[in-house]
Amino acid sequence: MMRQILCLLPLLLAACGEEQDSALTRTLPPLCVSTTCGQVMDIATIPDAENTLTTPDGRVFVSGGTGVFELKRSGDRYTATPINEDAGNFTGLAQRGDVLYANAFDGQLYAARLTASPQLHAIHDLGLAAPNGLATGPEGALYLSNGPLATSALPDPKIVRVQLDPADPFKVTKQEDWLATGLTAPNGVAIRGRELYVTDSSLLPPALGRIERILITRDGLPGERHVIATLPSIADDLSVVGEGLLVSLFVQGSVALIGFDGAILQQTHPLGLAFPSSVRLTSGPLFAPGDVLITQKGILGDTSSPYGNRLSILRPNAR
Repeated sequence: MMRQILCLLPLLLAACGEEQDSALTRTLPPLCVSTTCGQVMDIATIPDAENTLTTPDGRVFVSGGTGVFELKRSGDRYTATPINEDAGNFTGLAQRGDVLYANAFDGQLYAARLTASPQLHAIHDLGLAAPNGLATGPEGALYLSNGPLATSALPDPKIVRVQLDPADPFKVTKQEDWLATGLTAPNGVAIRGRELYVTDSSLLPPALGRIERILITRDGLPGERHVIATLPSIADDLSVVGEGLLVSLFVQGSVALIGFDGAILQQTHPLGLAFPSSVRLTSGPLFAPGDVLITQKGILGDTSSPYGNRLSILRPNAR
């Protein structure tokens, strides 16, 4: 996200980031993305919490301003264990086979084998100042956004495609600017099949944010583009669910379920969350059916105050 947002916040509030697919939601009760049907519960401290990833076997990883953490549970207590050696500002997370990948604002792409005790290490210098959203796409390529704004360079909004050696998941064979036009401040990236979804923003009210769908053609190039939603808030990360997209409305302080036609189907109360940076439906032994993971970042760059800096769940009320 961008520090300039904080300066614009009073004005904005006055005027008003391989993805899981529908197979997950078919085994769950109707999705609850509203504080009228569920309640938000804080479960772990994550400094400058940014993004989450749930593996098919139910492991959960969370990125933040000091590292990437694996979430574990003992009884009713959750703990977050770092899996990186050196502290850093980590952003996007993606999985490809049995390897976890992570972006960081030091410009590196990190990776770790998903062993019992994974350890991230840098595998490739991306040469980017703001690598952010990250997703695994067709043919095993990684797609990542550079944006919205770097802290140490001029804006360079684009989506980058990284190809990996089929025989060595820790070796990058090619990096290319996949899409470098028509973007203002790209942030979250999610992929469903050959469709890439990205959150972008213009900082011009009333449509402060938007979600764009871009086709990934069979030859790997960007194809048809379509803005599927305009939003009254700058959005951060997003994820795919059967009903559509879960989107974190960063400035509005809420999360929403948005249909693929752009309609807001459900939304938590505005200003109820401390600058949410990601939202994702989860599953597995750590959670109850229907739990939705939310990272609450809080004030950008602050890694210690009680405002934000936490991982929460939106749990449906008992039926």
